[in-house]
Amino acid sequence: MMGEAAAREAISDEEVAALLEKDGKERAGDVRPYDFSVQRINRTQLPLLEEIAGNFAERAGPSLAGLLGREASMQFDSLESVKSTDLQASLPAPASLAVVRLKPLTGHAYVSVEPALLLTLLDGFFGGSGRANADPAAAVAPAAQRFLTLMVRSFAADFAAAWLPVAPLELELVKQETNPRLVQLGGQLESVVVARFTVEFAARSGRIDWLFPDSLLAPIRDALSGNGTAAPVRKQEAWAPMLTAALQDAEIDTRAILAQAQISLRELVSLAPGDIIPIEAPQQATLLAGDVPVHRGRFGVSQGRNALKILPGAQT
Repeated sequence: MMGEAAAREAISDEEVAALLEKDGKERAGDVRPYDFSVQRINRTQLPLLEEIAGNFAERAGPSLAGLLGREASMQFDSLESVKSTDLQASLPAPASLAVVRLKPLTGHAYVSVEPALLLTLLDGFFGGSGRANADPAAAVAPAAQRFLTLMVRSFAADFAAAWLPVAPLELELVKQETNPRLVQLGGQLESVVVARFTVEFAARSGRIDWLFPDSLLAPIRDALSGNGTAAPVRKQEAWAPMLTAALQDAEIDTRAILAQAQISLRELVSLAPGDIIPIEAPQQATLLAGDVPVHRGRFGVSQGRNALKILPGAQT
């Protein structure tokens, strides 16, 4: 009873009636689905990344027009944060993906070009009207992939110039990928920052997305959320020398098999104390770490102890 009274104080009968009343003008088509896997990045979270993306679009549009020899434009749309697993599942198959390295950052970024847009730009590159091939497989043909390479490389200077106020990054194309399942966007719980761009050419439009895994942006995230002052890229720790030193101090058990003999099961079960199994002394023995052969040597005695002399040039 107390709860009902409190509820009536919080909301009036007229307000309840208004909420329950169905608007006759409302239609099912007015309802818009909301994708909870996608989170739009607030301007205050990574303000400089939004400026970088807008700057890149302004520069890349003329570069693309110069590549095609015809008028083309690029517009920055939005920044979104998407879980890597959801993003990977949303990529088209086959895909038109360029795997790039942003030196000196560690890891890879990705350029995802809508297949229909890639074919439209390819047709325009060869002097056509920009009519896209309806066959999705055409986007993974050698000619389309070569054009994707050419287009991404033409963006390299624009990308570096756009990022210069925050960090000096150099774009380097690593490879193309057509199977989105083979792309390593990060762990299941990791997010990917997606910068979405719209390209317009020959009265048609399509999308190009830049995909930045969170782990890639981690060294410069403070600079992207700062006040615009350029900050040096923090290089990640060089783990290789530390791991090498630690491994060199690790202790392992080694063994050497000096001789082996093969007998039948009948002979084995009939053996008795005092029986002799004939063996031939080997010229060399293999030194094993676990089951992995590491050296070959010759058996002998050193300072009164059995020993194995490592032979030069015999490392396996």
